[in-house]
Amino acid sequence: MSAVAEFVRLLSRPRVEKKMFKCEQTESEWATVYERWDVLYVWALLGTSLLLWLFRALSELAKFQVATVISDILFTVADLLLCILLNGISWYCVVKRLGFCGRAGYLVWAVLYVFLNIGRLQTITWSHWYLFYFLMLIPAGFMILALIQLYRSSRPTLLT
Repeated sequence: MSAVAEFVRLLSRPRVEKKMFKCEQTESEWATVYERWDVLYVWALLGTSLLLWLFRALSELAKFQVATVISDILFTVADLLLCILLNGISWYCVVKRLGFCGRAGYLVWAVLYVFLNIGRLQTITWSHWYLFYFLMLIPAGFMILALIQLYRSSRPTLLT
């Protein structure tokens, strides 16, 4: 349970530091960079999702589509909870468990974040309101970079 409390504590204090933008770091610094961007990713997700929901809700209320607004609230809350859970799991696996399944775990998480963000970008074809998801690419890109760097800087190990 202490890992959950630590992740919640990190979420309560997002930080942007100069070193998060450097391309040369040690392995432990890359883990910290990943951690910082993971927290910012959650906040970017929260902000873009709520902003998108607000614009959709205003548009739907103007057309008296109350049932759609309620359905959007439920979908947005479920999506946010699922994404926060996924980011908490990724933080735990990458930062606390060093990739979880070793060096390859860093690549697995990097590929997962690539596909998650490609999926979000696909929504842009549905409506111009989804352009807010472009904001997600900033932390996602830095998270993927940190994961690749963690993979590159970690030592290969033999599974026994």
